Amino acid sequence: MRKSIAAVVTLAAASLAVAGIAPAASAADGVATSKKIVGRYSPNPKNIGITTPLKQKPPKGKYVVMLSNGGDENKVLDEAIIAASKDLGWKSKELVGAVDPETQRKLFSQALSLKPDYIHISGIEPSTLSDLLTKAKKQGVVVVCSACMSKPVSALEDTHIAGPKMLDRWGQMIAAYTVANTNGKANVQGITVPLYPILIRFDQSYEKNLKKLCPTCKYEANPQQLTDIFAGKTPSAVVSIMKANPSTNWLVSDLGGWMVGVPAALKSAGLNGKAQIGGLTAGKANIQGLKDGDEAAWTGYSLPIVGYSVVDSFARHSVGQPYVTNDLPTQILTPQNIGKAVLTPEGDYLGVKDYRNQFLKLWKVK
Repeated sequence: MRKSIAAVVTLAAASLAVAGIAPAASAADGVATSKKIVGRYSPNPKNIGITTPLKQKPPKGKYVVMLSNGGDENKVLDEAIIAASKDLGWKSKELVGAVDPETQRKLFSQALSLKPDYIHISGIEPSTLSDLLTKAKKQGVVVVCSACMSKPVSALEDTHIAGPKMLDRWGQMIAAYTVANTNGKANVQGITVPLYPILIRFDQSYEKNLKKLCPTCKYEANPQQLTDIFAGKTPSAVVSIMKANPSTNWLVSDLGGWMVGVPAALKSAGLNGKAQIGGLTAGKANIQGLKDGDEAAWTGYSLPIVGYSVVDSFARHSVGQPYVTNDLPTQILTPQNIGKAVLTPEGDYLGVKDYRNQFLKLWKVK
């Protein structure tokens, strides 16, 4: 979706201001500004971003249900929510298969039938669940959404985790790396999945920041279907996109998991090294791609910390305390810093090694 030039400039300038760096005034300034942004977000984060402790230890016996689309990222996130719930002495259950509005509604209804205290959803907007949120409210169920773009409404009480502000920041970070990496000569093809508003937000932020930092850089979106991605069709689709646009030197994806198998497919097609690969949220394969030098830059999205942040919101509700809406810890992951990045034993991005102890201290569990 295109917007007026004035709107683009306004949002991009605001996004640049988030990093505390002035917008660029020329092509050279754009590259210099991009390098400053990259430098700002290259070091490992130090803490979880939450410092306000609970006034008392949460009561035991609460029940948390999570809706999942079944993707690798969702599995890691839900594993963290399960672990955090266990730390509080709570029960939890994951419901898998929420891949479109119909199945999202079906699973949310199933979640309500389990009579939980709390439900977590990810990337599902309130408009999809409006009447069901009303039902949840009447049932006394509190809903928290990570990766939601909407404000709280009805039973959906907290949407700050990986919300609009973080997506704008991540779009800026990867756009800055793109400009710095190409010295202001980027020709970008976007691999997008417009099913989720959160991913649309990243796409829009990336494009707007790219144009602000580099007005001559080019960007074109290529929408994909989630069912095709899960069926493993993305690598061949990207090869076709590259062949149709031979001057492309950057491929940006609005989720790292979408690009699994793409570097190998490009090599097989004789397109190795033609385009840098990066975007939103590094999964295991992307982290390995950075180590191998096959991929260029991904945002560090700590799914374990997101999962614990979700339970932190539930814990604060359980003791009648306001939600904390601080930003998540993050960084730009590149071949240059991936060797020092904090990862889980399974190879997922973690960011902050002692995150669990930091949360347990806040919850008065340890």
